[in-house]
Amino acid sequence: MKEILTRTATGLLFVGVVISSIVWSQYSVAILFLLISMFALYEFYKLMNKASFTPHKTIGFICGATIYILIALHSFNWLPLHTLSIIFPLLVGIVIVELFRKQKSPISNIAFTVLSMIYIVMPLASLNYFAYYNPFNDEVHLYKNEYSLLLGFFIIVWSNDTGAYVFGRLFGKRKLFKRISPNKTWEGFIGGACVAVGSAILFAKSTDSSMFHWSIISSLIVIFGTLGDLTESQIKRSIGVKDASNFLPGHGGILDRFDGVLYAAPFVLTYFLIIKAESLI
Repeated sequence: MKEILTRTATGLLFVGVVISSIVWSQYSVAILFLLISMFALYEFYKLMNKASFTPHKTIGFICGATIYILIALHSFNWLPLHTLSIIFPLLVGIVIVELFRKQKSPISNIAFTVLSMIYIVMPLASLNYFAYYNPFNDEVHLYKNEYSLLLGFFIIVWSNDTGAYVFGRLFGKRKLFKRISPNKTWEGFIGGACVAVGSAILFAKSTDSSMFHWSIISSLIVIFGTLGDLTESQIKRSIGVKDASNFLPGHGGILDRFDGVLYAAPFVLTYFLIIKAESLI
């Protein structure tokens, strides 16, 4: 009971902070997820240290913050698209810096530092395109106000997580991926999917937006959110740890809460852009 109460209290506080930042402004969203991405990097580098790798933390934080800010500023329409090309020399810079570090596993260190940009920073930075930025014309009918896209995205993510947890605890018998995550079951996956699709339909109705598109988005979140969760479970299992950190009591670390988002966000954004392209044809 104490574990459930702790998990619930932390979850409600966490949800409140995220929703408040979404509703407040595009700048509060950008700042919140910049902080989240930096802490997620910190957790990732600690995990890699436990696995006897030494990714370049300082360069990782500098490159990560720079990449995040570039993407966020582009999402505000403050920077033209070609400025994002700066990201490529930044990634090459990570390789160059490793020449001077005299570490035992330079290739692994480079790989994990670059991976942290692709796996953590870029997906979290892409959330800025959902907030107060409309990549669609009026024919798409996917949003009602400035923050509907990002709010709807997180409502579905949380619905999927909650549904999977509850249905898994109540009815879970058949293992979804026993080798990687013994606690995840097919019953939990299906339950989470049903709750996610249901919440997407309710959100579409309440915001007078496209039920079809939101149903597709919820399916993408369920599939790729689950794959993101399994990926992080594989990383932790290979290292021999249960949680990325204990930053969020009852939930683990930032990576434990955003593992699904890291995979779902890029695919949902891609779907948004496909919708936009088709609507302009």
